[in-house]
Amino acid sequence: MRPVLEVKKLSKSFHELDKNFISYLFKKKKKNLRKITILDDINFSIKKGEALGLIGKNGAGKSSLLKIISGTSIQTSGDVNVNGKVSSILELGLGFHPELTGRENVRNMAKLMLLDNHTIDSSLSFVEDFSNIGHYFDEPMRLYSSGMMVRVAFAFATSVRPNLLIVDEAIAVGDISFQRKCFERIESFKQKGTSILFVSHDLKLVKRICDKVIFLKEGNQTFFGDSKIGCEIYEKSLSTENDDSPQSLVYNNKGAER
Repeated sequence: MRPVLEVKKLSKSFHELDKNFISYLFKKKKKNLRKITILDDINFSIKKGEALGLIGKNGAGKSSLLKIISGTSIQTSGDVNVNGKVSSILELGLGFHPELTGRENVRNMAKLMLLDNHTIDSSLSFVEDFSNIGHYFDEPMRLYSSGMMVRVAFAFATSVRPNLLIVDEAIAVGDISFQRKCFERIESFKQKGTSILFVSHDLKLVKRICDKVIFLKEGNQTFFGDSKIGCEIYEKSLSTENDDSPQSLVYNNKGAER
């Protein structure tokens, strides 16, 4: 059986102009271009019904990787193969128009996804019920709090069960009861065969939901394997950094130091 998601030799980089832009403009010397590598040689796959956690410090490349997989950004090299429908919850409110109501935004987003009228009506009913924001569902989204925004975004992303669900830290904005509701929804999807790509700094939650993890450090894939082992490696690396140790830890995909 083919993986739901397969990433091979993926890298993302760009060239940043030197501060002396005038010199670059007229001399056009390559030495004025500085290469910035965001992701370097990322390789992993996710099977049907498998949950993969993406862990690492801010700036490690997690968001860049999610955007590439979601199709909102393009890699410099490598391949991303997705088999099936993808739903993503990335940047809060991405794709929503602030002057339109929650209902209007959900309907428009559903049409962009080419859903049929019956599915759209069913999605609207689900989002209204699951988000539980009352009359605000028919108010302009510019009036929404960040918590209300993420309620609608999560409800819409999970209104139709996808083959792959990508969830960023956005749901952490909601209150505790709604977070619990979201995780129950995620776990029910997983049991039904949906694959999950989950990003969180809450390692207890990662260990609870995810079968495996990828540990990214400065754009490099430091570990890919069992979630408990990966989280322990990440925590150990944080402790090492906090101790101001000059040594750095590098692990292979089985978690052994090398």
